[in-house]
Amino acid sequence: MTYQIESMNLATTNLDAMVGFYTHVFGVEFERHEIAGGELYEGTFAGIPLVLIPAALVGIAATDNRMQLDIAVSDIRSVIEQVEGHGGRTNGKLVEDDEVRCIGVFDPDDNFIVFKEHK
Repeated sequence: MTYQIESMNLATTNLDAMVGFYTHVFGVEFERHEIAGGELYEGTFAGIPLVLIPAALVGIAATDNRMQLDIAVSDIRSVIEQVEGHGGRTNGKLVEDDEVRCIGVFDPDDNFIVFKEHK
């Protein structure tokens, strides 16, 4: 058996803020698509297709994310500035040891992401 991630889909409650956040923080270039009763945005995030779709359109009511992304970055302080400048927030806990600096952040829909800068 082999597995391959085909796409990452995020059901969002604040579509415009999420498009802006993932565009400015991660450099995702989205294409807008009309679908029955609404719209969705498709792009590519770290080589994986990413779809942002309104939660109400697909009937998702979860308030907390069920998946956490850990993302390696080259400059964690720059990422923190990008996150805070585009509708996200940190958990305020920049953790550092001899090998890595890391911080948890929340996107505009409160999905939790961990950024790691390896030394």
